[in-house]
Amino acid sequence: MWQALVFLLAMSLVLALFLLLLQPLPSSYVIRSMVENRGLSLFLNWLPLFLAMLLFYFAGTGAATATTIVGAVAIGLGVANRYKIILRGDPLVPWDLLLGGEVIGIARSFETRFIVLGVVLAVLYILAAVVAALVIRSEKIDYRIRIGGAIGCIVLALLLNAPLYNNLRITNWLRIQGNIWNQVSQFNSRGFMFSFINAFNTNRVMRPEGYNPAAVRQAIEEADTGGIARLEGETHPHIIMIMGEAFSDLSLSPHFNFDGFTDPLENWQELRNDAIHGEIVVSVLGGGTAQTEFDVLTGLNSRHFAGVPFAFRMINSEFESMASILNSIGYRSEFMHPGHDWFYNRQNVYRHLGFERLVFIDEFDDIPTKGMYINEHDTINRIIDMFAEHRGNHPGKPYFHFAVTIQNHGPYVDKYLLDGPVDGPNFTTDLDLQDADINALSNFFHGLQDADMELGRLADYVNALAEPVILVYFGDHLPAFNRRIYDAIFPYVYDHGSFADLTRLHRVPFMIWFNYAARELYGVQHPGELSDDDNHLFSASFLGAYVLEILGITNISPFWDFNTELRRIFPVITDNRSFGTDFLPCDGRSYEELAPLRLYRDWSYFRIFDERQ
Repeated sequence: MWQALVFLLAMSLVLALFLLLLQPLPSSYVIRSMVENRGLSLFLNWLPLFLAMLLFYFAGTGAATATTIVGAVAIGLGVANRYKIILRGDPLVPWDLLLGGEVIGIARSFETRFIVLGVVLAVLYILAAVVAALVIRSEKIDYRIRIGGAIGCIVLALLLNAPLYNNLRITNWLRIQGNIWNQVSQFNSRGFMFSFINAFNTNRVMRPEGYNPAAVRQAIEEADTGGIARLEGETHPHIIMIMGEAFSDLSLSPHFNFDGFTDPLENWQELRNDAIHGEIVVSVLGGGTAQTEFDVLTGLNSRHFAGVPFAFRMINSEFESMASILNSIGYRSEFMHPGHDWFYNRQNVYRHLGFERLVFIDEFDDIPTKGMYINEHDTINRIIDMFAEHRGNHPGKPYFHFAVTIQNHGPYVDKYLLDGPVDGPNFTTDLDLQDADINALSNFFHGLQDADMELGRLADYVNALAEPVILVYFGDHLPAFNRRIYDAIFPYVYDHGSFADLTRLHRVPFMIWFNYAARELYGVQHPGELSDDDNHLFSASFLGAYVLEILGITNISPFWDFNTELRRIFPVITDNRSFGTDFLPCDGRSYEELAPLRLYRDWSYFRIFDERQ
């Protein structure tokens, strides 16, 4: 038995080293990571393999068979992870297995030689396992030792899981080779086994209590989906939808005065007079941009999926979105973001959502930055260029463009000191703020002014076109200021759980603006004539469906039509509470009255976990 244990110890160590070297990066990086981590990464990747082999050994499989079973599974996952990173720039996580079809999807991307090589290696591995099982014989172990050993392995794994694999201090201590925010760099540096188990611990979404997929299927069957036939052949406007980085109307607070300075939202205030405008309630503050993208484009509420680091993590195959709905009636959809394609896995997610062309920072060669990021002026130029290119190459075809800007990303202290410049306050205030706070606000307002200026320029450009264009502009979240600033602007609400308390730091503006040709197309003087909704304050997950409703693009997706109706009943949905049109909590409503909320919750889970199976 002791010889068998030494054998398992040696084989699990070899397997751990092999998996670390299997990561798609130079072996020197792997060795450097292990040295910098003082061997901790090797230990954390070895331990689960050793315990798994021990478990199978005590279960009676024998040392060779235990090594074979664990090795086969671990190497299979490791190879899938390696080629998923190579082919898609995205590591293999537990979601990929739980959602189903992902590994098959990866295999379909392999070249034929990779598939042949995989089959050959699998056959050789099985043959080696059979030979090892015949040659290496393990003597029989007393059943009490077997039972005790197996139970010990399970108990030890459970006891060590939280302190080792769900411990933020350990995770952060493991050094990253490359960009610390890039999940590929995280997996490569920390090792696949550790990262996979860590993701299993931290990426969880529980099935809703009382989950009723039958009700969802019934709603789908009963829905009117004749919209494609109805809308076929009709003239549709181009849609340019822009999510402005940290865009907010904080400057309109009565606490700030811009007399003698430039009003940061001069164009915004002028344009909104001729637009539908209001506020959306987002799930994030100061960061987490992709959560708002997810909400707006999918109609789902990212608050329902708080168990994952970001909701885009769950989209790993074709997924219904605002883009796919528009595509179904003849639109062509493109996405642009002057940031890295790997961030939030956008390079894969946006294709799954139905966008035909994606443009990222690598196509902004020689473009000057401002405040450390691609400047707002050139970002809007790229939107205009992509729009013009579409109109030239696809005349008569409606266009949907979704863009995410980046210039006014935080941090804000001295952000525009070198290329702004902002060398002093650009506002006056009655608030008692520290110098660092005034510095941060001044830099933010400078960036906000740039966004406002470019918004005005874009509006002038599309207004001069003879083709109808809808311009949708909204923020992703409030800027990343410290709580001292926010507590001064928005005094703390002591009525815990109230609408004011739960939305105080989660409201950002939106605008839906029509150019002259679009107003003529719809026969209106003001786009507000197309909406019978007096409430323009709702969760971000309702914005996409609201835009489509205004344009008459309905009866295509049962879920999106339901999304539209739900907004009229429960416009704001937060983590633990929902609010009706009176913005009072829905806690006291009857079981029947809350049925739409339960259906929305179940339908959201259904779309992620059941619909694509």
